[in-house]
Amino acid sequence: MAFYSASEKNRRSVNEDSHCHMELRINLEASVSAMVVADGMGGLSAGKFYSEVAMEMWYRGLLDTMMGSGFRDCSLHQQIDSLEDFSENIFEKVNRQLYKKGLDTGAKGGTTLSAAIHFWDMWLIANCGDSPVYGMKNGKLFLLSEIQNVASQMVKKGMTKEGSTLFYQNKNRLTEYLGERGEIHPHFRRVTEGEIDAILMGSDGAFGNLSMKGIENILNSRKMSQQTLKELFEQARATGEEDNQTAVLYVGDKKKPEDFEEEINTEFFQNLKLDDSFQDHINPFCSYTKVPEDKEMTLKEKLLRRCRPGGKER
Repeated sequence: MAFYSASEKNRRSVNEDSHCHMELRINLEASVSAMVVADGMGGLSAGKFYSEVAMEMWYRGLLDTMMGSGFRDCSLHQQIDSLEDFSENIFEKVNRQLYKKGLDTGAKGGTTLSAAIHFWDMWLIANCGDSPVYGMKNGKLFLLSEIQNVASQMVKKGMTKEGSTLFYQNKNRLTEYLGERGEIHPHFRRVTEGEIDAILMGSDGAFGNLSMKGIENILNSRKMSQQTLKELFEQARATGEEDNQTAVLYVGDKKKPEDFEEEINTEFFQNLKLDDSFQDHINPFCSYTKVPEDKEMTLKEKLLRRCRPGGKER
């Protein structure tokens, strides 16, 4: 498993986007991985304020969920249900608090937010706004999120076609965002790990006017890495994109279990004492626990102890 991320202000004076990816280790056998992108709106400091606050609220909400009674010492199904409830309900909570903070500070604006949580063999995808989340399987790209803007609504209703002049005229008009006064309608989707080889999410500026086929070609043009995001940004700018560009890319480990056997004996394991906070609240890190070597281990046990750090390709 590997995570890559990049963010550039492009031709804007300030980068209003926020993003993060993390792996929160629970114990030897389990961890929660997540990737999040927020695209602030409102101009200059206002957009940056909204995206950063939304990101902080989402992250702290995830930590609270993992430390709550509905997650710790619960069954696997209960833990998955707890993370699913968090993924669906956190948006309304963030929206209310952002709206209140906007009134208190006088900052007018809002933000999109797209998030993906991985736990065991499950991915939980949720978004509010037009920051897309794409999945890829066997070289084919597909949309995991919902693009909540006027242009996409017009396409669904048959009023225009994607790529038309009318489509681009309405592409930046959002139907949903965080920080608004009224009720919001976030999109949620649950997919299994086997349904995807990679996940790509980003602000709309990361993709510019590229078609899904164009994005797919970029991902398939070489082994996916940090360079993939650089090429994506460059091609988006070639379409005339001037907005901030932010993207996070997850690439799954395609190795088969038998491929791990030769590597097991070369792994080095770190000792980690887990306290009630699981992780440092400010600086998420990747870690795992040493396994005693004085007993015969099954292949499954060996695989479960394998390090899967985010941000480093294995």
